[in-house]
Amino acid sequence: MVKLYLDENINILLASLLRSRNLTVTTALESNMLGKSDKDQLDYGIQIKAVLVTHNRADFENLFQEYIERGKSFPGIIILIRRDVYRMAQLLSRFVLTP
Repeated sequence: MVKLYLDENINILLASLLRSRNLTVTTALESNMLGKSDKDQLDYGIQIKAVLVTHNRADFENLFQEYIERGKSFPGIIILIRRDVYRMAQLLSRFVLTP
């Protein structure tokens, strides 16, 4: 099962909605990662073996490229477009749970 790490840009309600769908979710708030750099957020996701979920496309697109060029592996990054949190939960859970 995929583990998700929601950075501080993601509405905390999304974590509850995803957990109600039996997904494993950790948040920046729960992990005491609020205010940390994007690199720290991604490194934390790697440390806990979780896919990072964010709205921050610009910064994480650059970090993704940097990590790929250095040959550094990581579970993944999901960049969500800001939408209604219930719709995001529906789409994300469908994406994660589809084999």
